[in-house]
Amino acid sequence: MNIKLNLFALAVSLILLINCNNNSRKESVVRLKEGDSNYLLNQEKENHNTGIQQEIKSKSEYDNSRIKIIDSKREIREIDGNFNQMTLFEVNKDISLEQLKEYCSTVKPNYTDGYFQILVFFKNPNSARFPNNPITALHNEENDSKNIKAVYTINNMNRYSKLDYYEKNKWESLAQTIDIN
Repeated sequence: MNIKLNLFALAVSLILLINCNNNSRKESVVRLKEGDSNYLLNQEKENHNTGIQQEIKSKSEYDNSRIKIIDSKREIREIDGNFNQMTLFEVNKDISLEQLKEYCSTVKPNYTDGYFQILVFFKNPNSARFPNNPITALHNEENDSKNIKAVYTINNMNRYSKLDYYEKNKWESLAQTIDIN
């Protein structure tokens, strides 16, 4: 009988502890104002970018001077409230398909949030910009396409991802498409 009573007391204590933690979390969320959402998104973006850079630095296979993150942008999907995200990178213009394939395979676990994650690799960082149209429509302008070395697209709903690599650039070369597992 004592064992049952002790187990019951332990269960009640755990429930009270969990409720206490949940209440303190709710209070901190309630205190945020509407204007704070931009701050939170910027903090999340900064943390995401920092995490990616730390992941890259921890991988000894990469010459970190060959791939550098520039910026990241999210668009909220009105249909389901999820988001699509595009991240712009600078790459050395002579980076190989194998190097980009290895990089994408390694960083794929860092991009599991959202609906689509699109990584665009530019040869010239001064030409790197987000498209004027929705993110998923990508870059269709000649000036943009002439500076794109590769595009890595991840669909997190079906776990499919592919790397489109361009020998010269997106405007002048056909894509060599590689599925990334």
